[in-house]
Amino acid sequence: MYLETWNKLRDRFEIEEEYNPPTFGDAADKLSQYFEHLLRNDSSKLMNGLYRIDVKEELVKEAFALGSIEDIADALARLALRREWEKHKMREKWSNL
Repeated sequence: MYLETWNKLRDRFEIEEEYNPPTFGDAADKLSQYFEHLLRNDSSKLMNGLYRIDVKEELVKEAFALGSIEDIADALARLALRREWEKHKMREKWSNL
């Protein structure tokens, strides 16, 4: 299921690199690297993507309070993965009714 979550985020953030993470943690690490790149080079793309997948604003603010770009990127990546996973679970739940 985490691969579906990863692929949704890959599409949403237009990540061109083909990568099939073996674990959820590997997906988070890869997304964190990309988010760090966006923080440094295209923060509006990152913020728009987080908004579109509906990551709560207060959680994003908490992530930005962490200080270093690496910590912020890691926190945002995990928030994005968690939110996309939640949406996947809800779709699964409602489709089985």
